[in-house]
Amino acid sequence: MITRRHALLGGLAIPLLRIPALAKDFWNDRKPGDWTAAEIKELFTKSPWAKDAVIADNGQVGGMGVPRAAAPTRRGSGGTGQNSRTDNNPTPKITWKALVRWDSALPLREILGIEAPKEFKDYYVLNVIGNLPGAISATDDREDKASTAYLKEVTKLEHKGDDMHLHHVDLSPANDFSPAGTRFYFSRLLDLTPKDKEAQFSTKIGPLDVKCKFPLGEMMYKGSLEL
Repeated sequence: MITRRHALLGGLAIPLLRIPALAKDFWNDRKPGDWTAAEIKELFTKSPWAKDAVIADNGQVGGMGVPRAAAPTRRGSGGTGQNSRTDNNPTPKITWKALVRWDSALPLREILGIEAPKEFKDYYVLNVIGNLPGAISATDDREDKASTAYLKEVTKLEHKGDDMHLHHVDLSPANDFSPAGTRFYFSRLLDLTPKDKEAQFSTKIGPLDVKCKFPLGEMMYKGSLEL
């Protein structure tokens, strides 16, 4: 006999009972310590603070000089995902996927155990995770500086016609809740408010244009906009 509890834990759908897979806005209904593993996964992958990016592949050499054939992440580079192909054989067309996540938002920091470090107080921090080319190098300081300079030119956070330009970027190591990624930092000197309605993150990585929109009115936590 399958009880209601067993059905929920097993991921089975029982339409007649109308049991939702996860409670809507659970982050506002219960304390972080009461969130389930499934709810935490939703928070980090499909929530107001975590959205799938829209990616356009230009199929040409990118602004950082990364040709399409060399697009997969190199060993030791600052990639935004798990692609580790290093051979020189022609590759089939790649389906690029990326998640953009607002790591500086309080509900995520409460799960990660980050007690508002200075950089998160001063910056909006967005983490890009996916099978994308490396945005910065983790081994070559000269290459890293060149890549960062380029990213500052092409990366921005837009709202109501205003642009916030990238302040700096670094690598985000994997943890229990997330694969490795690349974090993009924007100064909080220009405040975002619910009245702005929407913020759009955009950057260029190799031949790829990466964009992601966030509805600010939905990013409310305990009565406040949390970014």
